[in-house]
Amino acid sequence: MAENNFFTRSRQSREEKKRAKLRQQVEKEYAKEHPDEITVVQPENRAEMRLTKKGRFELGSDGQLTEKGRTDRLAYRYNRGMIFVALLIVATYLFFFFVNFN
Repeated sequence: MAENNFFTRSRQSREEKKRAKLRQQVEKEYAKEHPDEITVVQPENRAEMRLTKKGRFELGSDGQLTEKGRTDRLAYRYNRGMIFVALLIVATYLFFFFVNFN
C-alpha cells in the first residue's frame, strides 16, 4: 500500500523546522563567538542624521546605534518625558488654583 501523502508532508515539514531551528541556534552561537568589529563613525546621510539626532548619539560602522548611543538616546527620551510630565503637573496646579468653581 502506498504511503499516505499527508503524513509524508507532515514528517518532512517537522524535519525542515527542526533543521531550521538547529541552523539558527548554530548561527547564534557563531555570532557570539565571532563578534563583528564595530567602530564609531560620523553620520553621513539624512537617515543616519535622523537616527542620531544630528550626531548627538554614537553611530556604529554597521549603520546602527552603538550600545552607548542607544543608552544615551533612551536617557534623552526619558528626560524629555519627565520634563513633559512635570510641566503637565504644574499646568494642572495652576489651572485649579486660578479657576474658581462656583
